[in-house]
Amino acid sequence: MPNIATTQGLTSLNCVFLEPDRIELIEERVPEPGPGQILCAAKKSLISTGTELACLKGRFDEGTVWSSWVRYPFYPGYSMAAQVLKTGSDVEGIKAGDRIICPAGHRQYFLADYKEATLIPDSIRDEEAIFTQIAKVALLGVLRAEPAFGERVGVVGLGLIGQLVIQYLNTGGARQIIAIAPESSRLEQARRNGATDLLNLPVAEAFGPVEQLTGGRMLDTIYDVTGSYAVLPYCTQLTRDLGKVILLGDSTEPSKQTIGPKVVFNSVSILGIHGRMMEGFKGWTEADMNGFIFESLRRGKLDVASLITEEASPLEAVSVYSRLAGRKSDLMGVLFDWTQL
Repeated sequence: MPNIATTQGLTSLNCVFLEPDRIELIEERVPEPGPGQILCAAKKSLISTGTELACLKGRFDEGTVWSSWVRYPFYPGYSMAAQVLKTGSDVEGIKAGDRIICPAGHRQYFLADYKEATLIPDSIRDEEAIFTQIAKVALLGVLRAEPAFGERVGVVGLGLIGQLVIQYLNTGGARQIIAIAPESSRLEQARRNGATDLLNLPVAEAFGPVEQLTGGRMLDTIYDVTGSYAVLPYCTQLTRDLGKVILLGDSTEPSKQTIGPKVVFNSVSILGIHGRMMEGFKGWTEADMNGFIFESLRRGKLDVASLITEEASPLEAVSVYSRLAGRKSDLMGVLFDWTQL
Protein backbone atom coordinates (compact mmCIF):
# COMPACT_ATOMS: atom_id res chain seq x y z
CA MET A 1 0.00 0.00 0.00
CA PRO A 2 1.48 3.39 -0.96
CA ASN A 3 2.53 5.97 1.56
CA ILE A 4 -0.07 8.72 1.87
CA ALA A 5 2.56 11.31 0.97
CA THR A 6 3.41 9.53 -2.30
CA THR A 7 -0.04 9.08 -3.84
CA GLN A 8 0.60 11.67 -6.53
CA GLY A 9 1.02 9.88 -9.85
CA LEU A 10 -0.52 6.70 -8.43
CA THR A 11 -1.51 4.03 -10.97
CA SER A 12 -4.21 1.41 -10.49
CA LEU A 13 -4.76 -2.05 -11.94
CA ASN A 14 -8.41 -2.16 -13.02
CA CYS A 15 -10.68 -4.92 -14.32
CA VAL A 16 -12.37 -3.75 -17.53
CA PHE A 17 -14.82 -5.31 -20.00
CA LEU A 18 -13.46 -3.79 -23.22
CA GLU A 19 -16.28 -5.24 -25.32
CA PRO A 20 -18.66 -8.21 -25.04
CA ASP A 21 -16.81 -11.32 -23.86
CA ARG A 22 -13.47 -9.51 -23.62
CA ILE A 23 -11.87 -8.85 -20.22
CA GLU A 24 -8.56 -7.15 -19.58
CA LEU A 25 -6.61 -5.81 -16.63
CA ILE A 26 -5.59 -2.25 -17.46
CA GLU A 27 -3.24 0.03 -15.58
CA GLU A 28 -4.66 3.54 -15.28
CA ARG A 29 -3.61 6.69 -13.46
CA VAL A 30 -5.61 7.80 -10.41
CA PRO A 31 -6.01 11.57 -9.85
CA GLU A 32 -5.62 13.24 -6.48
CA PRO A 33 -8.92 13.55 -4.56
CA GLY A 34 -10.94 16.68 -5.24
CA PRO A 35 -13.56 18.33 -3.03
CA GLY A 36 -15.80 15.73 -1.42
CA GLN A 37 -13.69 12.84 -2.70
CA ILE A 38 -11.68 10.14 -0.97
CA LEU A 39 -8.75 8.21 -2.42
CA CYS A 40 -9.00 4.52 -1.52
CA ALA A 41 -7.00 1.31 -1.75
CA ALA A 42 -9.07 -1.80 -2.47
CA LYS A 43 -8.98 -4.64 0.03
CA LYS A 44 -11.78 -7.03 -1.03
CA SER A 45 -14.43 -6.79 -3.77
CA LEU A 46 -17.34 -9.14 -4.42
CA ILE A 47 -18.40 -10.30 -7.87
CA SER A 48 -22.13 -9.92 -8.45
CA THR A 49 -22.27 -12.94 -10.70
CA GLY A 50 -25.64 -12.51 -12.42
CA THR A 51 -25.25 -8.80 -13.09
CA GLU A 52 -21.61 -8.89 -14.13
CA LEU A 53 -21.95 -11.89 -16.44
CA ALA A 54 -24.92 -10.19 -18.13
CA CYS A 55 -22.78 -7.07 -18.61
CA LEU A 56 -19.95 -9.18 -19.99
CA LYS A 57 -22.25 -11.02 -22.38
CA GLY A 58 -23.62 -7.71 -23.66
CA ARG A 59 -26.86 -8.83 -25.29
CA PHE A 60 -29.74 -6.55 -24.30
CA ASP A 61 -33.07 -5.50 -25.72
CA GLU A 62 -33.14 -1.88 -26.86
CA GLY A 63 -34.87 0.42 -24.42
CA THR A 64 -33.86 -1.56 -21.34
CA VAL A 65 -31.84 -0.16 -18.44
CA TRP A 66 -29.14 -2.64 -19.47
CA SER A 67 -28.79 -1.13 -22.96
CA SER A 68 -28.41 2.41 -21.60
CA TRP A 69 -26.19 1.47 -18.63
CA VAL A 70 -23.62 -0.88 -20.16
CA ARG A 71 -21.26 1.06 -22.39
CA TYR A 72 -17.87 -0.40 -23.31
CA PRO A 73 -15.28 -0.10 -21.97
CA PHE A 74 -17.32 -1.08 -18.90
CA TYR A 75 -15.99 -1.24 -15.35
CA PRO A 76 -17.79 -4.07 -13.48
CA GLY A 77 -18.43 -4.41 -9.77
CA TYR A 78 -20.25 -2.46 -7.07
CA SER A 79 -19.36 -4.17 -3.77
CA MET A 80 -16.04 -2.91 -2.44
CA ALA A 81 -14.26 -2.87 0.93
CA ALA A 82 -11.30 -0.49 0.97
CA GLN A 83 -9.00 1.60 3.12
CA VAL A 84 -8.99 5.37 2.80
CA LEU A 85 -5.58 6.76 1.80
CA LYS A 86 -6.32 10.45 1.50
CA THR A 87 -9.29 12.81 1.65
CA GLY A 88 -10.06 15.89 -0.38
CA SER A 89 -11.53 19.10 0.99
CA ASP A 90 -15.07 19.19 2.39
CA VAL A 91 -14.97 15.53 3.47
CA GLU A 92 -16.64 14.95 6.82
CA GLY A 93 -16.67 11.90 9.09
CA ILE A 94 -14.06 9.93 7.13
CA LYS A 95 -10.29 10.12 7.50
CA ALA A 96 -7.19 8.42 6.16
CA GLY A 97 -6.84 4.91 7.56
CA ASP A 98 -10.58 4.24 7.86
CA ARG A 99 -12.09 1.07 6.43
CA ILE A 100 -15.11 1.71 4.22
CA ILE A 101 -17.54 0.04 1.88
CA CYS A 102 -18.70 1.77 -1.29
CA PRO A 103 -20.19 0.90 -4.71
CA ALA A 104 -16.85 0.94 -6.56
CA GLY A 105 -15.82 -1.39 -9.36
CA HIS A 106 -12.98 -3.91 -9.27
CA ARG A 107 -10.11 -1.39 -9.05
CA GLN A 108 -6.85 -1.44 -7.09
CA TYR A 109 -7.04 2.28 -6.27
CA PHE A 110 -9.91 4.65 -6.90
CA LEU A 111 -11.64 7.90 -6.05
CA ALA A 112 -15.08 7.82 -4.43
CA ASP A 113 -17.65 10.35 -3.31
CA TYR A 114 -17.37 10.28 0.46
CA LYS A 115 -21.18 10.43 0.74
CA GLU A 116 -21.37 7.02 -0.96
CA ALA A 117 -18.92 5.47 1.52
CA THR A 118 -19.87 3.83 4.83
CA LEU A 119 -17.50 3.09 7.69
CA ILE A 120 -17.07 -0.61 8.46
CA PRO A 121 -17.48 -1.41 12.17
CA ASP A 122 -14.46 -2.97 13.86
CA SER A 123 -16.48 -6.14 14.52
CA ILE A 124 -17.10 -6.77 10.80
CA ARG A 125 -14.44 -8.30 8.56
CA ASP A 126 -13.82 -6.97 5.05
CA GLU A 127 -15.03 -10.20 3.46
CA GLU A 128 -18.31 -9.86 5.33
CA ALA A 129 -18.72 -6.14 4.70
CA ILE A 130 -18.60 -6.55 0.90
CA PHE A 131 -21.92 -8.42 1.02
CA THR A 132 -23.71 -5.32 2.32
CA GLN A 133 -24.75 -4.05 -1.12
CA ILE A 134 -26.45 -7.26 -2.22
CA ALA A 135 -27.85 -7.83 1.27
CA LYS A 136 -29.64 -4.49 0.87
CA VAL A 137 -31.11 -5.66 -2.45
CA ALA A 138 -32.41 -8.84 -0.78
CA LEU A 139 -33.82 -6.75 2.07
CA LEU A 140 -35.63 -4.51 -0.43
CA GLY A 141 -37.24 -7.58 -1.97
CA VAL A 142 -38.62 -8.74 1.36
CA LEU A 143 -39.80 -5.21 2.23
CA ARG A 144 -41.53 -5.00 -1.17
CA ALA A 145 -43.44 -8.20 -0.44
CA GLU A 146 -44.72 -6.96 2.94
CA PRO A 147 -44.76 -10.54 4.28
CA ALA A 148 -47.18 -11.59 6.96
CA PHE A 149 -46.21 -13.93 9.78
CA GLY A 150 -46.78 -17.58 8.86
CA GLU A 151 -46.73 -17.23 5.08
CA ARG A 152 -45.84 -19.94 2.60
CA VAL A 153 -43.19 -18.64 0.25
CA GLY A 154 -41.07 -19.86 -2.63
CA VAL A 155 -37.69 -18.72 -3.92
CA VAL A 156 -36.48 -19.34 -7.47
CA GLY A 157 -32.89 -18.36 -8.20
CA LEU A 158 -30.57 -19.48 -5.42
CA GLY A 159 -27.54 -17.29 -6.02
CA LEU A 160 -26.29 -14.85 -3.41
CA ILE A 161 -29.41 -12.67 -3.32
CA GLY A 162 -31.77 -15.65 -3.29
CA GLN A 163 -29.87 -17.21 -0.39
CA LEU A 164 -30.04 -13.95 1.57
CA VAL A 165 -33.77 -13.65 0.88
CA ILE A 166 -34.19 -17.11 2.42
CA GLN A 167 -32.25 -16.03 5.50
CA TYR A 168 -34.45 -12.96 5.95
CA LEU A 169 -37.63 -15.01 5.49
CA ASN A 170 -36.41 -17.62 7.94
CA THR A 171 -35.85 -15.04 10.67
CA GLY A 172 -39.04 -13.18 9.77
CA GLY A 173 -41.56 -15.86 10.63
CA ALA A 174 -42.29 -17.65 7.35
CA ARG A 175 -44.15 -20.94 7.93
CA GLN A 176 -42.81 -22.63 4.83
CA ILE A 177 -39.94 -21.70 2.51
CA ILE A 178 -39.74 -23.76 -0.67
CA ALA A 179 -36.45 -23.43 -2.58
CA ILE A 180 -36.69 -24.37 -6.26
CA ALA A 181 -33.62 -25.04 -8.41
CA PRO A 182 -32.15 -27.73 -10.68
CA GLU A 183 -28.76 -27.44 -8.88
CA SER A 184 -28.48 -29.69 -5.81
CA SER A 185 -25.50 -27.79 -4.34
CA ARG A 186 -27.48 -24.55 -4.18
CA LEU A 187 -30.43 -26.37 -2.66
CA GLU A 188 -28.26 -27.68 0.16
CA GLN A 189 -27.07 -24.14 0.83
CA ALA A 190 -30.71 -23.03 0.86
CA ARG A 191 -31.49 -25.70 3.46
CA ARG A 192 -28.68 -24.41 5.66
CA ASN A 193 -30.09 -20.91 5.30
CA GLY A 194 -33.55 -21.95 6.45
CA ALA A 195 -35.48 -23.43 3.52
CA THR A 196 -38.02 -25.96 4.79
CA ASP A 197 -38.53 -27.76 1.48
CA LEU A 198 -36.29 -28.34 -1.52
CA LEU A 199 -37.42 -28.98 -5.07
CA ASN A 200 -34.57 -30.20 -7.23
CA LEU A 201 -36.18 -29.43 -10.60
CA PRO A 202 -36.80 -26.58 -13.05
CA VAL A 203 -39.53 -24.13 -12.04
CA ALA A 204 -41.48 -25.21 -15.14
CA GLU A 205 -42.05 -28.57 -13.43
CA ALA A 206 -42.83 -27.23 -9.95
CA PHE A 207 -46.62 -26.78 -9.99
CA GLY A 208 -47.56 -30.30 -8.89
CA PRO A 209 -44.87 -30.58 -6.20
CA VAL A 210 -45.71 -27.12 -4.78
CA GLU A 211 -49.39 -28.01 -4.75
CA GLN A 212 -48.58 -31.18 -2.81
CA LEU A 213 -46.18 -29.50 -0.37
CA THR A 214 -48.70 -26.76 0.45
CA GLY A 215 -51.73 -29.05 0.71
CA GLY A 216 -53.28 -27.39 -2.33
CA ARG A 217 -53.00 -23.86 -0.88
CA MET A 218 -50.10 -22.79 -3.17
CA LEU A 219 -47.77 -19.94 -2.24
CA ASP A 220 -48.58 -16.60 -0.68
CA THR A 221 -45.47 -15.09 -2.26
CA ILE A 222 -42.77 -16.28 -4.63
CA TYR A 223 -39.47 -14.51 -5.29
CA ASP A 224 -38.00 -14.66 -8.80
CA VAL A 225 -34.32 -13.84 -8.35
CA THR A 226 -33.15 -15.28 -11.67
CA GLY A 227 -33.29 -12.40 -14.14
CA SER A 228 -34.34 -15.01 -16.72
CA TYR A 229 -37.20 -14.13 -19.06
CA ALA A 230 -38.32 -17.77 -19.06
CA VAL A 231 -39.09 -18.02 -15.33
CA LEU A 232 -41.84 -15.46 -14.66
CA PRO A 233 -44.75 -17.27 -16.41
CA TYR A 234 -44.20 -20.32 -14.19
CA CYS A 235 -43.83 -18.30 -10.99
CA THR A 236 -47.21 -16.64 -11.47
CA GLN A 237 -48.84 -20.07 -11.58
CA LEU A 238 -47.39 -21.10 -8.20
CA THR A 239 -49.22 -18.51 -6.10
CA ARG A 240 -52.64 -18.66 -4.50
CA ASP A 241 -55.41 -16.29 -5.53
CA LEU A 242 -54.27 -12.73 -4.74
CA GLY A 243 -50.73 -14.04 -4.31
CA LYS A 244 -47.58 -12.05 -5.10
CA VAL A 245 -44.55 -12.49 -7.34
CA ILE A 246 -41.53 -10.40 -6.36
CA LEU A 247 -39.15 -9.73 -9.25
CA LEU A 248 -35.61 -9.24 -7.93
CA GLY A 249 -33.91 -9.95 -11.23
CA ASP A 250 -34.22 -7.69 -14.28
CA SER A 251 -34.34 -9.55 -17.59
CA THR A 252 -31.94 -8.39 -20.29
CA GLU A 253 -34.46 -9.57 -22.91
CA PRO A 254 -37.93 -8.55 -21.67
CA SER A 255 -39.29 -8.82 -25.22
CA LYS A 256 -39.23 -12.59 -24.65
CA GLN A 257 -40.85 -12.42 -21.21
CA THR A 258 -44.51 -13.33 -20.62
CA ILE A 259 -46.52 -13.20 -17.41
CA GLY A 260 -48.29 -16.53 -17.59
CA PRO A 261 -51.83 -17.71 -18.43
CA LYS A 262 -53.85 -16.92 -15.27
CA VAL A 263 -52.49 -13.72 -13.78
CA VAL A 264 -55.79 -11.84 -14.11
CA PHE A 265 -58.03 -14.82 -13.31
CA ASN A 266 -56.04 -15.57 -10.13
CA SER A 267 -55.58 -11.84 -9.35
CA VAL A 268 -51.81 -12.22 -8.99
CA SER A 269 -49.64 -9.17 -8.22
CA ILE A 270 -46.26 -8.86 -9.95
CA LEU A 271 -44.04 -6.47 -8.00
CA GLY A 272 -40.60 -5.35 -9.13
CA ILE A 273 -37.92 -3.79 -6.96
CA HIS A 274 -34.50 -2.36 -7.83
CA GLY A 275 -31.49 -1.44 -5.75
CA ARG A 276 -31.89 2.25 -6.59
CA MET A 277 -34.89 2.30 -4.20
CA MET A 278 -32.64 2.00 -1.13
CA GLU A 279 -33.20 5.58 0.00
CA GLY A 280 -36.62 6.16 1.55
CA PHE A 281 -38.39 2.91 0.60
CA LYS A 282 -40.93 1.95 3.29
CA GLY A 283 -39.37 4.60 5.53
CA TRP A 284 -35.88 3.06 5.44
CA THR A 285 -32.80 5.08 4.56
CA GLU A 286 -29.71 3.46 3.11
CA ALA A 287 -27.90 4.28 6.35
CA ASP A 288 -30.63 2.40 8.25
CA MET A 289 -30.13 -0.61 5.98
CA ASN A 290 -26.37 -0.57 6.41
CA GLY A 291 -26.73 -0.41 10.19
CA PHE A 292 -29.33 -3.19 10.22
CA ILE A 293 -27.12 -5.47 8.12
CA PHE A 294 -24.01 -4.80 10.18
CA GLU A 295 -25.95 -5.50 13.37
CA SER A 296 -27.42 -8.69 11.87
CA LEU A 297 -23.93 -9.86 10.94
CA ARG A 298 -22.58 -9.06 14.39
CA ARG A 299 -25.39 -10.92 16.13
CA GLY A 300 -25.22 -13.94 13.82
CA LYS A 301 -28.66 -13.27 12.37
CA LEU A 302 -27.20 -12.97 8.89
CA ASP A 303 -24.56 -15.40 7.63
CA VAL A 304 -22.52 -14.42 4.59
CA ALA A 305 -19.29 -16.25 5.40
CA SER A 306 -20.83 -19.58 4.37
CA LEU A 307 -21.67 -18.09 0.97
CA ILE A 308 -18.00 -17.50 0.08
CA THR A 309 -16.75 -20.25 -2.20
CA GLU A 310 -13.57 -18.66 -3.59
CA GLU A 311 -11.10 -15.84 -2.98
CA ALA A 312 -8.93 -15.03 -5.97
CA SER A 313 -6.22 -12.59 -6.93
CA PRO A 314 -7.42 -9.90 -9.34
CA LEU A 315 -4.62 -11.10 -11.63
CA GLU A 316 -6.80 -14.18 -12.22
CA ALA A 317 -9.83 -12.13 -13.32
CA VAL A 318 -10.01 -13.51 -16.86
CA SER A 319 -9.92 -17.08 -15.58
CA VAL A 320 -12.42 -16.35 -12.79
CA TYR A 321 -15.06 -14.89 -15.09
CA SER A 322 -14.53 -17.72 -17.57
CA ARG A 323 -15.18 -20.29 -14.86
CA LEU A 324 -18.21 -18.40 -13.58
CA ALA A 325 -19.71 -18.39 -17.06
CA GLY A 326 -18.91 -22.05 -17.61
CA ARG A 327 -20.11 -23.56 -14.31
CA LYS A 328 -22.02 -20.84 -12.55
CA SER A 329 -23.93 -23.20 -10.25
CA ASP A 330 -20.76 -24.57 -8.62
CA LEU A 331 -19.64 -21.16 -7.42
CA MET A 332 -21.45 -18.82 -5.05
CA GLY A 333 -19.62 -15.92 -3.43
CA VAL A 334 -16.47 -15.18 -5.42
CA LEU A 335 -14.34 -12.26 -4.32
CA PHE A 336 -11.14 -10.58 -5.36
CA ASP A 337 -8.47 -10.16 -2.68
CA TRP A 338 -6.59 -6.99 -3.64
CA THR A 339 -4.11 -7.46 -0.81
CA GLN A 340 -2.52 -10.22 -2.94
CA LEU A 341 -1.16 -7.69 -5.43
